[in-house]
Amino acid sequence: MIRIVFSVMAPLLLPTALYFLYAWFVARRARAQDPSGNTPPPEIDVPWSWLGLAGMVLVLVSLAINFIDTGAKPGGRYEPAHMENGKLVPGRTGP
Repeated sequence: MIRIVFSVMAPLLLPTALYFLYAWFVARRARAQDPSGNTPPPEIDVPWSWLGLAGMVLVLVSLAINFIDTGAKPGGRYEPAHMENGKLVPGRTGP
């Protein structure tokens, strides 16, 4: 589950979270420049297409890293999970 969060959800949501953090700082700066507080925060157009594209690029990068970094070496032989002396031995890939 944690792998799904880090490899899919975080790269997809991180650009949006960074944008909203930026928007919050811009609104805070606008309120600080007008001490009376009468000026509403500036309207900020949300570039949803760029945020979605940045999220998809980050997801593809994380999937590529996961593809390159995981798995057994070529030519390995898979040994499925089995029971030995009443204990479950997990599956593994060996030479």
